[in-house]
Amino acid sequence: MNEFTTPAEERSPSPEPIYDNMGKRLNTREVRKRQELEQRRHEKIQTLMRLKPEYKPPADYRPPNIRLHEKVWIPQDEHPEINFVGLLIGPRGNTLKSLELETGARIIIRGKGSVKEGKLLRRDGPMPGENEPLHAYVTGTDPVVIKAACEKIKSILDDALNRPDANNMLRQHQLRELAVLNGTLRAEDALGGTRCSNCGSDQHKT
Repeated sequence: MNEFTTPAEERSPSPEPIYDNMGKRLNTREVRKRQELEQRRHEKIQTLMRLKPEYKPPADYRPPNIRLHEKVWIPQDEHPEINFVGLLIGPRGNTLKSLELETGARIIIRGKGSVKEGKLLRRDGPMPGENEPLHAYVTGTDPVVIKAACEKIKSILDDALNRPDANNMLRQHQLRELAVLNGTLRAEDALGGTRCSNCGSDQHKT
């Protein structure tokens, strides 16, 4: 049996050895090569699944549980007058939940200002990303999913910067949703918004 062996001078430096609790090394050259080949196989299968929805992966295929991540920075320091976190999270977290359901990604708001000061203390030290600028931390196993979620978040941030609350459809939807949750939605609002008592127009108030 012929074995292909890369000449020692052409090999990349070996990483520091990692052992389990029984003293067995976990990152031998053979293990690292197998992981590399499995990752390449996974990428090829995922590409085929995206290009051909009818494609069925091999019966022994199990997508690896590799968590990818991306950060979308929130310009809170530059625009302190805008409640970006409120827009992204929404009433009772519903906007964030909808984003996660729509994209398939996990989204967490992290960094300075994500948690009110003194509201949450940890005995084991600061929360992950607590000392970083405010950002949305997006995780998932598929880069396409992460990209879609990041684009949705950036769109919300752009709208917040370029549209005042009165013209921001997401903000108006959230205010209406909050009124429904609190039981304070008025009859005229339920019919389509506040109307002028003089002419009946919904384009302006009395």
